[in-house]
Amino acid sequence: MTTGGAVSQIVVGIDGSEGSLEALRWAAREAELHGAELLVLMAWQLPVVGPYLPAMPLDAGVWEEGARQGLDGALAAVFGDKLPDGVRAELRHGLPASVLVEAGKHADLVVVGSRGHGGFVSALLGSVSTAVIHHATGPVLVVRPRPEHDASSSH
Repeated sequence: MTTGGAVSQIVVGIDGSEGSLEALRWAAREAELHGAELLVLMAWQLPVVGPYLPAMPLDAGVWEEGARQGLDGALAAVFGDKLPDGVRAELRHGLPASVLVEAGKHADLVVVGSRGHGGFVSALLGSVSTAVIHHATGPVLVVRPRPEHDASSSH
């Protein structure tokens, strides 16, 4: 993290949703503009289970591999076959908001999409973006989807 207005590291959180891909596109352009490092993060965790929920495999390796495939797919969708110089991607275990807030402690800017794969698609802000806004120690930018990707817009 730098002082005096220079930007040296940008963190962007993705989950594979179109909103997070738009956030990744924005963060990549901003990092290139500033000559900053871009850290692309995808968090994963085991799902919550209970007696009234359908049985699902709880092998952490299976869930981590699924997240890895999601991360790789998102990177390919935005960058193609090769990551640009200065872009690094990591898969981290934990709650997405916690992972982003922690990573944001060492960054000049945290970028998130306005909503991702949460249950309430029509919400203006998703739970992750809301939590990051409230708990991050530095600047946070929330990227709204372009109108052609925004399910609530009319054509």
